[in-house]
Amino acid sequence: MKNIVFFLVLSFLFAPTAKAQITRGATAGEIYISGEWYLENHSILHYAIFHSNDNGQNISLKYENIETPPPSEMTVGKVIGDATPGALYNYGNNKLWVSFDYGVSWQFMDGPFSMLYYFSGFANGEVFKTWTNESLWQVELYRSENFGLSFELINESIDVGLLEVGNFDGEIYGLSGSAGTGYNLHFSTNYGVSFIETPIDSTVAFWAPSGQFPEISRGTAPGEIYLVSWTPELHYKIFYSVDTGNTWIEKYESDYIDIYYWGLQFTAGREPGSFYVMRARINPEGDHVWLYIDYSNDYGKTFTTFFHDLDSTITGTINHISESIELSNNPNPFTDYTTISFDVSENLRNPMLNIYDIYGKPIRQINISGKKNQTWDGTNSY
Repeated sequence: MKNIVFFLVLSFLFAPTAKAQITRGATAGEIYISGEWYLENHSILHYAIFHSNDNGQNISLKYENIETPPPSEMTVGKVIGDATPGALYNYGNNKLWVSFDYGVSWQFMDGPFSMLYYFSGFANGEVFKTWTNESLWQVELYRSENFGLSFELINESIDVGLLEVGNFDGEIYGLSGSAGTGYNLHFSTNYGVSFIETPIDSTVAFWAPSGQFPEISRGTAPGEIYLVSWTPELHYKIFYSVDTGNTWIEKYESDYIDIYYWGLQFTAGREPGSFYVMRARINPEGDHVWLYIDYSNDYGKTFTTFFHDLDSTITGTINHISESIELSNNPNPFTDYTTISFDVSENLRNPMLNIYDIYGKPIRQINISGKKNQTWDGTNSY
């Protein structure tokens, strides 16, 4: 009898991790994504900002530039949503830019300074930043009410990282601690002037394998917050709290994620129960990005997946290629062979069936182009 675990993934060659970011927009179902796009002539790397108003099912290209643009041109970096419809921040090369037309045109607002981190606020035009004062080696917290045009010092020395706003004016969350020692959740109701510290149970957040640190994201109701943390086996878990992080409910645990190939980012949405997981990787040919948007409307319990093939032909809106992939096998368990059945979109290029053992180690890869089922006798690649 053979114990087997099945995963269907679209890959067949080694490739580096794609760099991408995701953020919520101002309205329900709205998200923005920024990051690597495609490689031109095997040498010029293009970056882009994409927008969706239907939870990632369809995305549209809003802005692009090459890896080293002219000095006066904005560099695509981390995108940060604002509460104002159409407003979006971009933070790259230690500079803050803002757009008021959904990411099409941009104006410079703040910087350049080193050791900066930005996160958007609760109200229209509210944005926060932390700056590390290297002469005193302390982190200062600033707040802006005019889209980053000017900032006011809020706290000249904070020991909280990974900051996120809450659902009321003045609320801020943060994380502190270290992997293998433990993490604490911090909560402020006065814009970060002071924080209440709550230890996070080690079963919720304790590890940071390969730099995959815990992440927090606010929900839409008072006291509602999500936390994504990783296990040493490279599974991520989504936890949910309705009491500002005093207690947590586990909503979801992923299968094994090979972070050599995959870059992952997470964010809650503007609609109650909405949560997004963005997964990106370089395609097997190494010339553009494959983008997957996993969307949940039940607080991270179940997901619908939208796939986008971000090749160089994109000029406007593109539709998702495959909403979901169904996979099953019979018999299971088996002794001699089993038949694996699947339902994949005909639009997918070079779909591959990857078979993993119970420890998450890949043991067999089979091309399933044009097929609906595949027989497997339990042997590995050798």
